[in-house]
Amino acid sequence: MMINKIANKLNSLNDVINSYPCISTYCSKKRQILLNMPILKPLLIIILNGHKIIGNKTKLACNMGEFIFFTNMQSVNMRNIPSNSNYLALLIEFEFSDFYNLPFKPEKNKYEGYTTGRINDSLGKCVLQFIDMLDWAPQEILEGRRIEIIKFLISMGYENLGYLPNYKETTQKVSSLFRENNKITTAEICKKICMSESTLYRKLKSEGENIQKIKEKILMGKAIHLLQTTNLSIECISEQVGYASSLRFSQRFKLYFGLTPRDLKNTK
Repeated sequence: MMINKIANKLNSLNDVINSYPCISTYCSKKRQILLNMPILKPLLIIILNGHKIIGNKTKLACNMGEFIFFTNMQSVNMRNIPSNSNYLALLIEFEFSDFYNLPFKPEKNKYEGYTTGRINDSLGKCVLQFIDMLDWAPQEILEGRRIEIIKFLISMGYENLGYLPNYKETTQKVSSLFRENNKITTAEICKKICMSESTLYRKLKSEGENIQKIKEKILMGKAIHLLQTTNLSIECISEQVGYASSLRFSQRFKLYFGLTPRDLKNTK
């Protein structure tokens, strides 16, 4: 079964898989209920064991052997549900630029912001090839492989992926700067993107964002990623995301996700 081959491959890379750029694994032994999970870039999630449920009032289940590809969502509520005492998912993060030169088609139907489907043998082989290249291929080769995955999915009939994601240009520039340096000031951001503060605020407002909202999304996204993929202490993660107090960090984390960092750690 192809899904087992992917899981076995990841297991062989268990000690290093989360150190690679753009790819990681999330696992848990207990149910996780997460609110406002930030989707910072287009994100492909492949369920290798257990189930994922997304949404609030209207729920969508993604089961073992299936995928969900987020391309036009800022955040989502989700539940990760183990099967046989284990939940395991592979996450591949894409760049917005990966979608630039695709054969776009006029959108006829309302697009929900995500695409779902099953992992067949051909798609599974494509993903395995991508994983095999991680430890030797330069970034430009990996970028080409990510684009091939998108094109392959489109050829399989998932035409929604041919539509340009809702790319917020100014938001993405500011997000990238915060990812590089979470202590960067507004003045430094303006200097780097050659924009006045008033223009920056106006453009972010037109995209439905603001500086503080973007910064918190980046910090909380980094925090939950570290909690899911490492064994670092809460104190260490708190420092890495820029909080002097782990208590303050835990309070903000709970307000954002609906559970404390320790609650999340206890699910692993």
